[in-house]
Amino acid sequence: MVTLFSYKTGNSFLHKIPSWVKLLFIPLINVLFLILPSYFACGLVVVQFILACCLHFSLKEQFTDVKPVFYYAVLLYGFKLVLLIAGLFQGNGVTEGTDLYSIFAPLLDLDTFFLLIKLFCVMQSASLVFKTSTLLQLREGIEIIEGSIRKFFHLRRKNTFTNAISMFLNFIPMLAQIWEQSKKAWQARGGKKGVKMYGVLLPVLFSVGMKKAYNQARAILVRCKDTF
Repeated sequence: MVTLFSYKTGNSFLHKIPSWVKLLFIPLINVLFLILPSYFACGLVVVQFILACCLHFSLKEQFTDVKPVFYYAVLLYGFKLVLLIAGLFQGNGVTEGTDLYSIFAPLLDLDTFFLLIKLFCVMQSASLVFKTSTLLQLREGIEIIEGSIRKFFHLRRKNTFTNAISMFLNFIPMLAQIWEQSKKAWQARGGKKGVKMYGVLLPVLFSVGMKKAYNQARAILVRCKDTF
């Protein structure tokens, strides 16, 4: 079962890179393509796709991780289309001799397209990190980074940020797994994909997710008490 940001075992060079290096390098790349011209982001999409293929990530696995961007694109352009149709019915900006390109120009906005490309890059980068680093490795990497910062600034408190952010990172693939399991259970009982499925399964996702979060929080609290 392929789920969002699920770890994939391997022995590639990217798997061997320490997680703290990836956690520092990936945000730097993301900041660069947000600052640099949009064509840099387009090139990075191709580079990251080739890299994922070299790491033997299937097209299905890659698409699963970037699928939220396509949903956002459909929502964004759908909203633009609704506003455009509403404007046409009201006659806004439509005069005699107006060509089709001028009417549908808002849908061909390059700024929106490049924004989606940049979001696509962000999801690709996150996918490479999650697929080549276990949750334990990510936690250890965050702990190393926070520990170094606290040591540099002579802070004596423990790594409280590590616990919070590692739990957040853990919930992303966990919720994706719960959703996929719920969908398989729905389909196994003869249910069909549609509005009814989302109406039934979303409350299940919320309930099971909250239950797992509560159990994990209690487990961490018990460990903290045992430590002290």
